[in-house]
Amino acid sequence: MKAIIVTAEHRAELQDIPRPACGPYEALVRIEACGICSTTDRELIAGTQLHSDRYPCVLGHEAVGKVVETGCKVRSFTPGDRVTRPVGIWPGSMRDGLASAWGGFAEYGIVRDRQSMLADGDRTAARDYTAQRQNVVRPGAELRDAVLAISLGETASWFRHLPGVAGKTVCIAGTGIAGLSIAIWSRLAGARCVVVLGRRDTRTKLACELGADHGVNVRGPDPVQAVRELTGGGADLFCEAVGKKDQLRLGLAVLKRGGTLAVYAAPPRDGYDLCWRDLPPDVRIVQPPAEEHLAYGWALDLLQRGIVPADRLMTHSWPLHEHLTAFDGLASGDVVKGMLTPHTA
Repeated sequence: MKAIIVTAEHRAELQDIPRPACGPYEALVRIEACGICSTTDRELIAGTQLHSDRYPCVLGHEAVGKVVETGCKVRSFTPGDRVTRPVGIWPGSMRDGLASAWGGFAEYGIVRDRQSMLADGDRTAARDYTAQRQNVVRPGAELRDAVLAISLGETASWFRHLPGVAGKTVCIAGTGIAGLSIAIWSRLAGARCVVVLGRRDTRTKLACELGADHGVNVRGPDPVQAVRELTGGGADLFCEAVGKKDQLRLGLAVLKRGGTLAVYAAPPRDGYDLCWRDLPPDVRIVQPPAEEHLAYGWALDLLQRGIVPADRLMTHSWPLHEHLTAFDGLASGDVVKGMLTPHTA
C-alpha cells in the first residue's frame, strides 16, 4: 500500500509498504481521508515533535475510513462502518523497520475493539490513547465533516475543562483550526468579548466572521496594549493555540489579575519561555486534556446542522501523492484545514 513516510528530518516521501494485518480484536480499514495537522504533522517532519522522534515513521493521525475486514473477536465494528483514527502502525510499536507516527496517511490502517477486549476481561487497551479514539461515525455524515470533527472534538473537549466564559473576556492566540474553533466555542458559551491574535489579516478577519469580536495582528505596533484596550483592562482567559516559546509571556501580559492562561498547543521540544518572577499575582496556568472522542458526536452534529460552517474550515483536499503541495499550502497560510485522500479511484 502507499503511505507517507518521514525518512529523516525535513524529508517526507510517498512509499510502498506492507498493508497491516488485523489481529483477533482488530479491524482492517480502507482509509478514505486523513486530516493534516498543521502542528503535529509538520513538527514530525521538521524533527521538533515532543513525543516522537523515531525515523522512518508513517505519518498522519486524523484518519477516517471504512472497515473492510474484522478479526475473529471483534464485535464493535462491522464491514462498512465508517470509523475514526485508523492507524497504519500501532503507536509505540515497530513494523517492517517503520515506527508509528500514527500512520493515517496510508491506504489502509487498523482499529482496535477496546470494548470487546474489556468485555472479555482483557484490559490491555483500557486506557490506550488511540483505541479510545477509534469509534464508529454516525451514518449519513459527509466524509469532510467526519474528518473535521476530529479537530473540533479535540478543542471542544479541551474547552469544557476551562472556567465558564459567559460574560467574560477571552483572548486566543492562533488562527489555525484550533484557535478558530476555540473562538467559536467561546462565542457559543456566551463570552462577552472574544479577541483573536494572529499573524495574517486574512485569518483574523476569518476569526471575526466565525464569531470573534476583534482580530489583532501580532506584527502590529503593540498587540498587548491593543488587547488590553479591547477587553477593558485585560482578558479573563487567554488560550494558547500556537505552540511557540513566547506565547506564555504574551498571555501573561494580556491577562487581568485573577485570569486563567490555558494551554492547548503542544509545547515546543525545548519548552516555553517563562520566568517565574514574571508571573503576575492570582493567575492560573492550566493544560486540560484533549479527548475528542468525548465531544466528537457533538462536534459532528454542529457541522451537520450548519451551526459550524465546515466549508470555512476544511478548505482543501488533495490526493495522497500531492502531499508536498499540501504541506506547502499549510506553511504559506493559504490553507485553514486540509485533508489527504489515499484512494483516488
